Amino acid sequence: MKQIKLKKIIIIGGSGFVGKSLKDYCKRKSFKVLSYSRGEKKNFIKIKKLPYCDYIFYCLNSKKISDSLKLFNHFKHLIKENFKSTKILFFSSGAVYGRNNKGKKFKESDNINISNINKLDGYKKEYAKEKISLEKEFTKLASLGFKVSIIRGFTFYGKYILKYKYLISQIINSIKYNKKIYIHNSNVYRSYMHSDDMCRWLLKIINYSSNKCPIFNVGSDKSISIKNLVKFFNKKYDAKIIVKKELLEKTDFYIPSTSLVRKKLKLKNTINFNHAIKTLIN
Repeated sequence: MKQIKLKKIIIIGGSGFVGKSLKDYCKRKSFKVLSYSRGEKKNFIKIKKLPYCDYIFYCLNSKKISDSLKLFNHFKHLIKENFKSTKILFFSSGAVYGRNNKGKKFKESDNINISNINKLDGYKKEYAKEKISLEKEFTKLASLGFKVSIIRGFTFYGKYILKYKYLISQIINSIKYNKKIYIHNSNVYRSYMHSDDMCRWLLKIINYSSNKCPIFNVGSDKSISIKNLVKFFNKKYDAKIIVKKELLEKTDFYIPSTSLVRKKLKLKNTINFNHAIKTLIN
């Protein structure tokens, strides 16, 4: 019987929510997975050689653009000419579109407008600028003959989200430990994609990587206001979420259009939000 050769995956930035989710999912799907981060163990910046692999997922974040570019240049040095057949995916962010008060879903064809980015709050603004800088670098990498794709990620949830200070994780933890939480902005619209759906999409998209560097939004396109999200949790789970005075003057609408990726790659979300939340709470 012919032995099936397992696909090899490298995840750069394996200690964050995306990296951990991807590593867990790929191992469940019988991929060979090696991950690097900026921690003491398997510190990416100290690596002198990358082993050959079929796929590379680049998920590193940094607070400073200069640090991000330093990490990217190290990555570029590592792959050189030896990885022209490897497919590379850069995990960018929907933050590159900036602030949206008009209630329209973000499309990949939208202009990246610096004035919209400057409307973002402090760290989100720097985060968006960092992602824009790296998108440019990965596009240049594709022009050199490497097979690259870029995804712009939106809002996700899953078992690894609970340790982070996102709204959905704060709500779930407040229910688990029977605590009150207070929020100030309910006039905000988000959409939630489960991490397993996210990983399944990423594995499909990375196979589409080429020297044309396609860009796809990844996330759910079904919006829900934070106001209605609060009502849902308070009613179904007897949560103690208290909405205080609104601080935002205008609606914050952060929802992707996923029509492009659905059309080209026939992707859809498969995991039910209510069922997945119940699993996380229990």
